[in-house]
Amino acid sequence: MGAVKVGVVAAELEGPSTGVGRYLQGLLDGLEAWDHGVEWHLFFQGSAETVPVLWPGGVSHFSNDSGNGVLWEHLRLPSELARLDLDVVFCPAYTVPFGVRTPLVVSIHDLSFELLPHEFAFRERWRRRFLARRAARLATRVLTDTDHMADLVGRRYQVPEGRMAVIPLGVDRARFGEQPSIADARDLERLGVRSPYLLWLGTVLERRQPRQVLEAFRALRTRRPDLQLVIAGANRMRSPQRLGRWIRELGLEGDTLELGWVEESCLAPLYRGAEAGVYVSRHEGFGLPPLECLACGTPVVVGTGLALEGEWPAYPFRCRDLSARGIGEILEGALAPDGWGGDMAEEARRVIAHFDWVASSRSLVAELEKAAGR
Repeated sequence: MGAVKVGVVAAELEGPSTGVGRYLQGLLDGLEAWDHGVEWHLFFQGSAETVPVLWPGGVSHFSNDSGNGVLWEHLRLPSELARLDLDVVFCPAYTVPFGVRTPLVVSIHDLSFELLPHEFAFRERWRRRFLARRAARLATRVLTDTDHMADLVGRRYQVPEGRMAVIPLGVDRARFGEQPSIADARDLERLGVRSPYLLWLGTVLERRQPRQVLEAFRALRTRRPDLQLVIAGANRMRSPQRLGRWIRELGLEGDTLELGWVEESCLAPLYRGAEAGVYVSRHEGFGLPPLECLACGTPVVVGTGLALEGEWPAYPFRCRDLSARGIGEILEGALAPDGWGGDMAEEARRVIAHFDWVASSRSLVAELEKAAGR
């Protein structure tokens, strides 16, 4: 019996990085560290020019298709997958292509489109629901990032426990570490960031309580007028203009910096330079940005239900009250002179060490082999 031949739907690696793209890239990076014996085939919608960095560990296939991504995945990609005698197809982004007879493995990272329907336009919500439900029904193996999400997906989509597996994400400790780089100050200056600052981590979405975070920041500035709030993430609210309107209403125009999407190379300098990070939400999946922030030696205020909760149940800066007052109180603790350091920083290092892309990639290969009947 030869090597397992795996097809990977890799379109999330094209263009600016996404959460799923970072997940897939982390798994591919982890694979490079050990002899897995798998033959990898990565399928892209566009051309080689649309992929920032081609992975050297597999064969890349390009459709040279500039049309709608959903139509490419479900109408054109299946015929391209069929040309190869694949043992299994890995789909890292909630959906599986139509008409594929090869065993399928799908990752479902969160259920925001099910649990928070008003964050999505009607058609988008139902498209996501239909495709995720179908994927959960058809896939040989269904992967989630945390036990909490496995429970939600299993109950919501009635997926038997025997068809599911949990594969945590990893933290790239070579990139995200406490030791400052000589380029940190230059990168922050180029972005227009001034110290001291709070860092909003990740995409701006309604579920991440933007109004409440802004109100908490305004209250905090009565005692820390030197603070700036840096928002490092694309604004993907259903009404994006509301964020700017709230900033103006609260009188925070000169003290809030909206960076939008930032390059991967700028993340570690932003994490390291911040007084604290903020990542609160009514629903999330794994929550990679808070872990990367901790890896860089910076405390972060988080909500509930993240991977951090399973590894560090007593984490002191977890916010269960997502009101402006609740967020502000936890922020005060994170910014207190004795709020971070010593035993707490050492515990953060211990926790971060558990999240390893090599271990994650080993678990992925085991699941793919299981789906392929090996």
